[in-house]
Amino acid sequence: MMLMRALGKMFFLLLFVLYSLTISGQSEALVELIRGEIQALPDGTELSIGVLDDGVWVTLGYRLEGGQLVEVENEDQLFEIGSITKTFTASLIMKLVEEGALALSDPLQAHLPVRMARDSFQGSTITVRDLITHTSGLSAGPGSFTLPYLRAMLFTPRNPNRNFRAAHYYRYLEGFELDYVPGREWDYNNAGYGLLGEIIGGLNGMSWEASVQRDLFTPLGVSHSYFEIDRRNRDRFVAGITAKGKRARPWEMKFINPAGAIKSTLRDMMRYAAAQLAPPSDTLAFLAATQDPLGFRIRMPGDELWAGNAMGLGWWHNLEDEDHPFLWHGGASGGYTSFVGFSKATGTAVVVLSNISSSHPSARAANRIPIPILLGQKILRLE
Repeated sequence: MMLMRALGKMFFLLLFVLYSLTISGQSEALVELIRGEIQALPDGTELSIGVLDDGVWVTLGYRLEGGQLVEVENEDQLFEIGSITKTFTASLIMKLVEEGALALSDPLQAHLPVRMARDSFQGSTITVRDLITHTSGLSAGPGSFTLPYLRAMLFTPRNPNRNFRAAHYYRYLEGFELDYVPGREWDYNNAGYGLLGEIIGGLNGMSWEASVQRDLFTPLGVSHSYFEIDRRNRDRFVAGITAKGKRARPWEMKFINPAGAIKSTLRDMMRYAAAQLAPPSDTLAFLAATQDPLGFRIRMPGDELWAGNAMGLGWWHNLEDEDHPFLWHGGASGGYTSFVGFSKATGTAVVVLSNISSSHPSARAANRIPIPILLGQKILRLE
């Protein structure tokens, strides 16, 4: 009996050693990959990285100083997540669909406070689904945006979106005449998500921001994410680096907040990413609806960033290689680039937050994809 117990202990010890060696090998490969990818970024660049594998999160923080990588603890520091915000907005729309408050096939006109000059063409009209999937064909920068944009560029050039209001876009829609069949071509549109935010606010009887707080932040346990930087959180906000290497200012986006306003931490975004794989409660089951690939029929343009991807109901679907299918979304603002991706097949998730503009000349890889985004994709492909 004692011999059997001893052999049993040795067996479990051997398993533990083999498991530890495997984890150690994976961690070494991960660190080597990260260091190799970010070494060329400029001084002052900071990255906060989380990797979920086998149900365990690994967090890494780096800052470049004097051409050297310095390890830092920054999982509770704030970064702008840019367009990853759109996945929150899409989630709120899918919650309303689940509740029966609207349908993806609803005409946009049914949810507008103004009348479009002509809202149908050959029996087709712009729908809520078209806004989510960037296939509405509406202008992302109509003429009615010109004056508020020029005013921002004159007085706050590092904050170009701060003067846009829903009224400016409604003015454009009042003169809009549909002369094409929507839903066919993908064309990225922040203003379309601004409209989704207005729809969400109208149906919920509260602002888009309040809806995010009530329906996503609170049930997810996301407690250190914000829509603006102020005295409550300024000391934890990592300063961004613009395309010209200057200090970035936090973006205020007003009407297009639903397209890119959230400022978050690695710890909060890890909660959000993990919830995509396994919602922590039944009340968040609607998150899975945003992962619908729509038959992979909405192919994104074949340039460097979008090549090999299809648009779903909120998330982008990687189709580039069958061995590593994953869903993801990138984010870019004046001085920040971010990535969230996950694979249902492997149970892996990756979050990369950085304080470098995607347009900075040192922030682009040889294939022109922003390095923080490319890094996130490469981590998801690690064996």
